[in-house]
Amino acid sequence: MDQATLVSGLRYLVPEVFLLAAAAAAMLTHLFFRKRGHRWAGLVSLAGFLAAAALLVFAPRGAGDIFSGSLAVDRFALFFKLSFLVSGILTVLLSFRFFDVEGSEPGEVYYLIPLAVVGMMVAVASVDLVSTYVSFELFAIPSYILAGIFKKDRRSGEAGIKYFFLGTLSSGIMVLGMALVFGLTGETQYASISGLLGGASGRLVLAGMILFFAGLFFKAALVPFHMWAPDVYEGAPTPLVVFLSTAPKMAVFAVLVRSMVALFAQNEVHWTQIFQFIAILTMFWGNIAALIQKNVKRLMAYSSIAHAGYIAIGLAAWGETARMAILFYVPVYVLMNAAAFGMILLIRKGGTFGESVDDFRGLAAKSPLAAASLLVLLLSLTGIPPTAGFMGKYFLFAAAVEKKMLLLATAGALNSVISLFYYFRIGKAILFETDPDGTPLDRSLNPQLILAAVALALLVLGAFPSLLGEFAASSILGT
Repeated sequence: MDQATLVSGLRYLVPEVFLLAAAAAAMLTHLFFRKRGHRWAGLVSLAGFLAAAALLVFAPRGAGDIFSGSLAVDRFALFFKLSFLVSGILTVLLSFRFFDVEGSEPGEVYYLIPLAVVGMMVAVASVDLVSTYVSFELFAIPSYILAGIFKKDRRSGEAGIKYFFLGTLSSGIMVLGMALVFGLTGETQYASISGLLGGASGRLVLAGMILFFAGLFFKAALVPFHMWAPDVYEGAPTPLVVFLSTAPKMAVFAVLVRSMVALFAQNEVHWTQIFQFIAILTMFWGNIAALIQKNVKRLMAYSSIAHAGYIAIGLAAWGETARMAILFYVPVYVLMNAAAFGMILLIRKGGTFGESVDDFRGLAAKSPLAAASLLVLLLSLTGIPPTAGFMGKYFLFAAAVEKKMLLLATAGALNSVISLFYYFRIGKAILFETDPDGTPLDRSLNPQLILAAVALALLVLGAFPSLLGEFAASSILGT
């Protein structure tokens, strides 16, 4: 690759390069400013995310592949990159209040998050096995550290260790699948591999695909590879769970979509059956397990597993409608899940935050704005109109019906009904129960305003789905 080609390719990666520079600046700020260096690092990180989002909107695109066919420049990658940046911004904003209450603010958080986002932005644009794996590790390694950032806290340390070992195992499984595909074709670029897999042994291709997908299923917390998620989400610091439960999953689903289209298109019959089974199993397991949870973080962890199952419906019912439905649901999922974990920051309990469902009793009397925002969120998570969550599920179920997968659509609708029971245990506590212990509401405006903004966005997108739907439709891979 000559210098001119390198410079030309870098034009399309200005947001990633800028975010990388912001991560370096946040690290130096944390290291060299003794007084409140951690908070200044957070502000630098937040500014980096906002600037990267602005640069991404105006970045050149439509160049096809760059860097000798390793990365693609298309609207599909742009769509997911913007979603990652939104997740990063919400995480940093919620972190400020969380660390203020905890009394300990590890400044490393504010440069590990941008580093992880850079890895995800590269992963969703990767069209080469090598760049896919390297970018995956670039966001996986900071994620392991973030989960266990409170080294002296037993739950946080346990979360980091579990995430590291199971994440490493999943990476190994994924690499084994990649190695099998490379061995069959002698190529690493998706475009070259796709043309050669047709002449390879069908069983070996299927084995490579299953191993590759299994490694990704771990990272997306799809059943039966979900066992790490509840413990990690419960043990990790709450605002970091906002990030860990959204951004990595989005990256995984983007890589799954790209690999389905560019690598294993000839195996559609097989992966359609796999995704149908995985989607049904994941939805039922996540929702039924959530029914018995009293800890909000564990409840929302199982909820996030169930929502991964809803997205898998789109993968199973692959087609034009399903592709648009996935792209519509992904950013809605980011908003819902970020707010769902962020609601924990509303309730003070001693020197930390309340994590029990009972801690939300009487919230409507303490803060009508926070209570109204949470009710909108719960409606959207359940899939009740007029929220964006309803529209997202409607598009996914419609895609299944269009493909005559009536069992899959019925399972999705039934699981939405099941989820109503545990989501509105929280709603019941907010509206109809009193708080005998007098658990105080955290009076900081930061979490309350973020929740209100997310609730408003969910209502607007539910009432006017075309605001997001048109962007999603124009970002479908291959258009």
